[in-house]
Amino acid sequence: MTTKRKHSQSISRDGINFVRSLVERQNSTFQEIDLHNDLGNDAYVEFVVEENATGCCVALQIKSGPSYRNSSGRYSFQADRDHFEYWASHTLPVLAVIFDPERELAVWGDITDHLRSKPSYIKEGPYAIHVDRELSESTFPEFRDYCLQYRDQYSREPNFGRALESFSARENVECCFDGLRALFAYHRNQAATWYYLISCISNYRRHPILHPLVARLCHIPGHGDIFWGNQNTINEEVRRGALLMMTERFDRRDALTLLSAIDDAGVDRGTIGQCVHALIDTMADTASVMESIAIDPSQDERTRHNAILFSITAAQSHSIPSALALLNRLRTSISDDEFSALIDWLEGDLREYGYVTLY
Repeated sequence: MTTKRKHSQSISRDGINFVRSLVERQNSTFQEIDLHNDLGNDAYVEFVVEENATGCCVALQIKSGPSYRNSSGRYSFQADRDHFEYWASHTLPVLAVIFDPERELAVWGDITDHLRSKPSYIKEGPYAIHVDRELSESTFPEFRDYCLQYRDQYSREPNFGRALESFSARENVECCFDGLRALFAYHRNQAATWYYLISCISNYRRHPILHPLVARLCHIPGHGDIFWGNQNTINEEVRRGALLMMTERFDRRDALTLLSAIDDAGVDRGTIGQCVHALIDTMADTASVMESIAIDPSQDERTRHNAILFSITAAQSHSIPSALALLNRLRTSISDDEFSALIDWLEGDLREYGYVTLY
């Protein structure tokens, strides 16, 4: 039996696809949210200016279809009190985009400003948002510059507290995402942000937010595929303090949490595994912790496989004899044929080239 797709779903995708294409052509980043939450937003946009990430992030409500255009040609959409309360308390600026596929036209409006300028609307309505500014290739710089004005006010202390509160709401996945986005976009130069994220990482094992959390934490040690520019660096004093904190606080439990984040893509350039590797290497004794995990039969195969890789890359940074000695211990402790083949390969590279590289 063929599964039929509702026409309304197709129209909805038109709006998402239009905005995604426009944002990405402007060298900014677009991330769709698909969490099936009736109150939730549809996407995040992070802006890039002259190839430098600005750290400014906004949430978008994206509507699509001619039904949002009235007889006079004006665009608007209906909401309700729950939506207004949700948007008013949001940790990110929230904007609306309406795409009219019949006219190939998109327009936008500022939900956050609308509710701030008329707070009585939240409890009393009218629960309608009027949207009238064109969003196109030529007007995108104006849209971006408008959103960038939010950087200062969202970097202030009250929003920091709200971002922490949102991030801690583990049972509400989208709320967690919003909090993490706000912390990194607007508060990454506060030491308290990194203290909180580093300290609680193992609370998010097997949680949908673990991957984006790892991706942001790895900005502290960094790796070769993170793009750095004047607008997206972290204050060096804050970064050094967070790096020391990782060294002092990351333990075996945290290492297992990090290893659990590695997916089918493994450890390669541009993967979450590369981010995990950067974080694992900050530990005080990476090689011995990874060795203990590699020989632990209670751990799954993928975890042990990656622990072997990370143990050797850490050991070889001390000396090749140390790495070879570690391989010999692993060979003695592990009988699995697949792991034996991996150990043989690692030893071959060490003896032939004098190092092992994963990238």
